[in-house]
Amino acid sequence: MSIKQLRTLLAIEKSGSFSAAADQLFITKAAVGQQMKLLEESLNTKLFDRRRLIPTVNPAGMLFAKEAQKVIENYDKLFNSTHADEDFSGTISVGSVPSAILALVPLAVKSMMQEVIKTKIRIVPGISTDLYDHVLNGSIDVVILSQPQRIEPSLQWEVLAEEPLVLLTSSGYKGNNPIKILQTEPYIRLAQRTSVGSLADRWLTKNKIVVKETMIMDSMETLGCMVAHGLGVSVVPDLTKPDPIFSNLRKITLSNSSDARILGMLTRKDNPKQKVIMKFKQHINNTIKATSL
Repeated sequence: MSIKQLRTLLAIEKSGSFSAAADQLFITKAAVGQQMKLLEESLNTKLFDRRRLIPTVNPAGMLFAKEAQKVIENYDKLFNSTHADEDFSGTISVGSVPSAILALVPLAVKSMMQEVIKTKIRIVPGISTDLYDHVLNGSIDVVILSQPQRIEPSLQWEVLAEEPLVLLTSSGYKGNNPIKILQTEPYIRLAQRTSVGSLADRWLTKNKIVVKETMIMDSMETLGCMVAHGLGVSVVPDLTKPDPIFSNLRKITLSNSSDARILGMLTRKDNPKQKVIMKFKQHINNTIKATSL
């Protein structure tokens, strides 16, 4: 029996299936199955009802999961107290929205790795809603994302930057009137399932602007590439630390607009890796304050 197996069992119990647990833990479904087989063998007890196509946690498994939760909580407390005055040695998982993963996150990680040489960092890209779920269930240690509409009491939210909405055009575009440009030029929209896409759509609706939508992108980096090639314009946040493509695009201020994307950091309050998470936050803030890439 191992702590890893107990964490996997809890992921299955909370998510409802081996597949969902595998997605949360970023391992294969086969690895989840193998861990649970070894756990059952070590206990000499069946923890799952496998009579159906999708195995479910049986009553014995639920009872054991309840006790496993206590074991994990005590283990994390013990880990924290034992390593309180030492440099963290292990892996920290960092989730990030794509717009921050191209420049802000790697610059901060590069700086941090010079200080915490025993730490390995795993980077996980994703949209804000998915990242929120991952940090809530403990499968990711810390995430950089747009401000959630609601924050669970078990989570710690820290604001990193406020990024005002701007009109994004290719570097050679000559127009200056954002309303006229939006009404006449092809519009590239960010998918509404993304926080930034929803924010931009709300601004367009509030200002009663009807655009000529020609493309829908799932991320800001792909949107930036399309805009750079002159395929359209878009309303997006003015990134705190832009990648080279975004840096070379024109950003036209939206008159009388106070709308902005609030970028922040989210982690669990009971995460046993708080010391290294705080170091990461420090390097993120230092990167944001830096005047150049």
